[in-house]
Amino acid sequence: MVEEIRDLVRLADKMVANLYLSLVRERGALLCFLFHSLFRNEQEIGLNVVNPLQRTTVADFRQFVEYYLQSGYRFVGLEDLGKLEPDGKYAMITFDDGYFSNSLARPILEEFNVPGIFFIATNYVRQNKSYWWDVLYREMKAAGASEPEMYGEGVAMKKMQAHLIEENLRKRFGERAFEIRGDVDRPFSPAELREFAQSPMVTLGNHTADHAILTNYTRDGMREQISLAQEWLQGQTSKPVTAIAYPDGACSKAITDLCSEMGFKVGFGVDPKKNLLPIDKASMLQLNRFSTHHKDSIESQCRMYRSDLQLYKTCRDAYLRLAGRRVTY
Repeated sequence: MVEEIRDLVRLADKMVANLYLSLVRERGALLCFLFHSLFRNEQEIGLNVVNPLQRTTVADFRQFVEYYLQSGYRFVGLEDLGKLEPDGKYAMITFDDGYFSNSLARPILEEFNVPGIFFIATNYVRQNKSYWWDVLYREMKAAGASEPEMYGEGVAMKKMQAHLIEENLRKRFGERAFEIRGDVDRPFSPAELREFAQSPMVTLGNHTADHAILTNYTRDGMREQISLAQEWLQGQTSKPVTAIAYPDGACSKAITDLCSEMGFKVGFGVDPKKNLLPIDKASMLQLNRFSTHHKDSIESQCRMYRSDLQLYKTCRDAYLRLAGRRVTY
């Protein structure tokens, strides 16, 4: 029933967006987008070795880039954020986690001269292990669990610190549960990440050492998770790392204050709405991001994200608050 209501709200959003864009001039805004893994094709999705999340294929990603370029948007990088015109139309591409499959985006970024920011959970790269949400998904999927059951387990896990999540999963599924299954589920290796970061279209960002949901940590614990990732990333590339993406979008004033104190200029959450221009300094540490999904075509979604009226976000926020859950996406 919930899924049917969600689909109806998204349909209403599409209809509203079509009407809105035909009648109203778009306001100056920065639209930021969040991706995770990329798939070469539908067959890779069907392997069920990773939680497919957005189910974004390389073809989908190319279509996404082409749509916004054709719609008069300019893709920007971190260095452009202080120079955005108030009435301009801008887009920004971000990827979270550090999947090796992100390398499939590089040829498209270079072909269209479009920058991307890639946020790395560094201990997964250093230790060459699967991401915990993929372990949970594939093990439960293999056991015949339903989508609601898997979602519920994931929500419960997100209330724990990262080391407790891993301990729990190893206890349930065995010591080999975190072994990678192939190129689809694995992170970059350190050498691959260094080579990837040499592209002028690639910027690396901080995603904590262990993909730590920072609201589960003390201030000292937050600082440790961020610092460990920061030191390792800067040691790999010798480039400054000035942006952070908060794992699971979990953020608070204490977290943004700490990040500002640690020298970060930009921070990304996961609230699916536009960043209207101009963007003030405080908002720069909690930029909003849209995430594409597999329930509708890429073109239809891209058009919808241009609208200032987002019914889906409003309804989802209300539902999660009534259910007593933190609003993340």
